[in-house]
Amino acid sequence: MSPQEQQRGSRGYSVPTGRPYALKELQSAVGSLGDHLKELYEGAHPTEYESVADALYTAFQTAAGLAPAKSYTGCPEHPNGALDPEAPDGWGRCLICNDRRRLGLRAQGARAASAAPPAAEQRRLGYPVPEPPYDLQALHGCLRTVEERRFHLSLSSPPEDFVAMADDLHRAFIVARELSRPRNASGCSEHPGAPIDPDAPPGEACIFCAGRKRRAQRSAQTPEMLPRIRRGERRQLQRRFDRPPG
Repeated sequence: MSPQEQQRGSRGYSVPTGRPYALKELQSAVGSLGDHLKELYEGAHPTEYESVADALYTAFQTAAGLAPAKSYTGCPEHPNGALDPEAPDGWGRCLICNDRRRLGLRAQGARAASAAPPAAEQRRLGYPVPEPPYDLQALHGCLRTVEERRFHLSLSSPPEDFVAMADDLHRAFIVARELSRPRNASGCSEHPGAPIDPDAPPGEACIFCAGRKRRAQRSAQTPEMLPRIRRGERRQLQRRFDRPPG
């Protein structure tokens, strides 16, 4: 055992600075989520989910601050390096490492292909996003997972537990955010958030599509060309309305 390890062991476990306060804030934020969900029901208005989405985002930011910083590229050697916009399948996102791998493939041929790590070992940038559908049942499922994980968090929890907590809170936040968005009341797939045209027939309530259809039904009019004005002359335009006297 090295002298540094012996010294660290003699001192005991040291809680990271700021973790007690941040963990208390996280426990309080997650514990109050149940109060936000009490009045929600299937078919609730999107504005009723806004407070839930805000509370989940606040809790997610707190958990992300407790967890280790995510790598920008997923590369342990160049965590904040440049991203490869044309990374092949199964390769990482680090542009520097991918350029090295490309040079190795050119120099050594197919034998260097085994140097590329499998796709399952790649770390993606950001936090997980759940698959749709996004409904109240999915939100309750995400919050149950968050609540169960909250009871196992403590000041001595490993960093992986805080990473998992941040991931679960992000999933719940995505579901609540999608539920808080304006729903497609017009039924138009091209303009989901379009206003409703009260004069449109049933099934064509999108005001943008209804206006486009009205414009297409209008008879085409030949544009009228005004006579060319010679230099020094003024065009006499016929007024649409007579000027009032006085």
